Amino acid sequence: MMRKKIALALLALSAASLLGTSANAHPTLTSSNPQANISAASSPTEIRLSFNEGVIAKFSGVELKDESGKPIATGAATVDPKDKKQLVVPLATPLTAGRYMVYWHVVSEDTHRVTGQYSFKVER
Repeated sequence: MMRKKIALALLALSAASLLGTSANAHPTLTSSNPQANISAASSPTEIRLSFNEGVIAKFSGVELKDESGKPIATGAATVDPKDKKQLVVPLATPLTAGRYMVYWHVVSEDTHRVTGQYSFKVER
């Protein structure tokens, strides 16, 4: 009888630890377009960030800066209607040649907030 109680307690503890792991997961950037540390032949029309879980556009966004640190205008962040894991930010105007920094922040559907940054270069 005692062994059965111990076995059930261990089983419950194992299950609880697995649930806790998935509930505490944070969104992770899986890809970006334009890609990090690449040279694009021409200006992109949008910045598209893909994550490993769904994100909430209302609480997410991107700040784009040129190599001198000057902010570049972007449109409002949206989530791709076909894939809630993709944050899409349209660019207001074409980018000129140079290096750009993307500072992003997202809130996942389970309300975890993460931030990150990367750079890319536009050739012309």
